[in-house]
Amino acid sequence: MRKSLNITVLAAMLTQTAFAQHDTILIQPVPCPEGEWELAFSDEFEGDRLNTADWITWYPYTDDGSDQCAFCRTHGNEGQVFLDENVVVSGGLLKIIAKKEKAVWMGEEREHTSGMIHSRRAFGHGKYEFRCRLPEGNGYWPALWTFGQISAEIDLMEAGMQRPKRFHTSVHNWKIKKMAHKRHRLKTSLSDDFHVFTMEWEPNIIRFYIDGSEVWQLHRFTNRRGKNLRKCPVRPGRYRTQPVFPPENEKLYIIAGLGIGTEKTPFTKLPGPETVFPNQMEIDYFRYYVRRNHH
Repeated sequence: MRKSLNITVLAAMLTQTAFAQHDTILIQPVPCPEGEWELAFSDEFEGDRLNTADWITWYPYTDDGSDQCAFCRTHGNEGQVFLDENVVVSGGLLKIIAKKEKAVWMGEEREHTSGMIHSRRAFGHGKYEFRCRLPEGNGYWPALWTFGQISAEIDLMEAGMQRPKRFHTSVHNWKIKKMAHKRHRLKTSLSDDFHVFTMEWEPNIIRFYIDGSEVWQLHRFTNRRGKNLRKCPVRPGRYRTQPVFPPENEKLYIIAGLGIGTEKTPFTKLPGPETVFPNQMEIDYFRYYVRRNHH
């Protein structure tokens, strides 16, 4: 039986009124989402290897989508090289393994190796869900997130595991370089057991959950004072729009990875002598749902 979860919102780093919002006049009402959630894609990570028809193990930030750039396997100023062999499927789990070993990629040397997955396919509005357990220790920087084809990034979970009871949720617009961001605190460690991280992206709202408990909402429309519109449908009228909300026609790639901190990273720093290597991030499944009437 699932235990009840107590969650404390520590801080809203950026609020609805923190940006130069734009006035929008709605001629037609924005309808409420309808229909039950229906599973459209999943990976339960059965078998003995990653399904490379659905996933790659690098950031495809080259013209041909290959891994032939330094950033593709180091992710900039992070402290690892992402290697294929550090992504293992066994026992019904995807295991992303971090090791203390030197590696060089495209002239970039790192003191650690780790792993990540990036979907080949991009997804639209829907419900995104991971079930996973995270490694504890200074220097570990796990993330479950999405990156758009146009400008969006939505983070279901990002954590510096020197504080294993805290995690962050975020929505970015990289075109204007703005973000909305909240951090949350649990009563138990994210390393003690598996947790379910869920994000629902609807045309007018994004909701974030952990283990079925909602922790945050971000709305496309606000009233003239910047307050979220919680009623549905949104009636015709003049509103303000949240500039970090994803474009209507955005599509999102799914990403999960275990980064290693450095002196330049935001969520955690260099691993300490007490940090245990090797260690792993374990993912039980990824599931994507759409509204039943969406087809």
